[in-house]
Amino acid sequence: MPRFAAPWFVAFFLVAAGSSASAQLAGQEIHIGIGGPLTTGSATFGVEMRQAVDLAVAEKNAAGGVLGAKVVADAADDKADAAEGEKVAKSFCDGPALGVVGHVNSGVTIAASKVYAGCGLPMITPMSSNPAVTENGLPNVFRLTNRDDRKGPGLAAYLIEKMGKRRAVVVDDGTAYGKGLADSFVKGFEAKGGAGVARRAVKVGDTQFADLVKALPKEFDVLFFGGIREGALILKEMRAEGFNQLFACGDGCWDVKGFILPAVGAAGKGEGVRILSAAPALGKVPGSAEFAAAYQAKYGPIYNYAANSYDSARVLMAAIETAAKAKGAMPARADVLAALKAIKLQGIAYANPVEWSDKGDNLAAVIFVNKVVGDRFEEIDQIGR
Repeated sequence: MPRFAAPWFVAFFLVAAGSSASAQLAGQEIHIGIGGPLTTGSATFGVEMRQAVDLAVAEKNAAGGVLGAKVVADAADDKADAAEGEKVAKSFCDGPALGVVGHVNSGVTIAASKVYAGCGLPMITPMSSNPAVTENGLPNVFRLTNRDDRKGPGLAAYLIEKMGKRRAVVVDDGTAYGKGLADSFVKGFEAKGGAGVARRAVKVGDTQFADLVKALPKEFDVLFFGGIREGALILKEMRAEGFNQLFACGDGCWDVKGFILPAVGAAGKGEGVRILSAAPALGKVPGSAEFAAAYQAKYGPIYNYAANSYDSARVLMAAIETAAKAKGAMPARADVLAALKAIKLQGIAYANPVEWSDKGDNLAAVIFVNKVVGDRFEEIDQIGR
């Protein structure tokens, strides 16, 4: 055999080796879980999350899967309930999943994360924002969105410094997400010199708010709501009772279907609204317009966290692929977790690449302020980290 291989032989060898590496898991399946509310009042969030993940998986499979293996996404309904979330988590732990995208509601995510930690299963929540999600010291938990202890004070500072609001009525829905966000808003509002003139609580699923609104103090500048679906009905009742003050809400109200439509025009009356969003308007980050077009062609309008969910799935699959390449075989959950911790990947939800803090929070996450124009949200400002 000659001392130096002919160029054509070297080229053939490299192509063959590359083809072998890219297909080393051919004929196998890689499972990921999707845990979220596919029913109940939070289903708008859960269904959109599932659809965005399914789109990311379909694109990955169309491009050859993970080293030739087909990615299979298994979705389970946690019904926005912590106990159901634990059941879903156990089912994924007992199955073949190498990672999970989910959950939606912070209380459910916190409960499920502890189960996942017990079986070493990595999880990425696209949207759960209560600080406790990543404050429990669990090594397998990651969060793509921003935290409430940044969102609440950030919005509070915005309302005082840019809008001159000084007196706030604060209402929350009693959940880990809603109460936690409201608490952080109050802390931030008072730190900036504002005053909370009243604090009220409602229950998830309540639909009648006439008594709540009629009992509001007359002298306030803004009503802040920490919660999700009840916000639209509170706002609608406010306007019906002649309260024209600004209505503000966290990203729980960042939902066309869950907030703008049921408010039936109330968002455009009086002083209007200021609603936080967890990602910039689609089209601003490269690739996000193409994602939106593909999503809408397959599923219809985007209402909330589709981009975050899509990125969460892509990050998880990238970690699985990195782990598989390093191992030269189907990775274990521990391999995926190690790859996920070290990952840096440019998504379409945020301008900067996704990478994690030591606690599992996304360093690229930022917050945006929106108003409502007709039947859509219009981004008007950004709140830094």
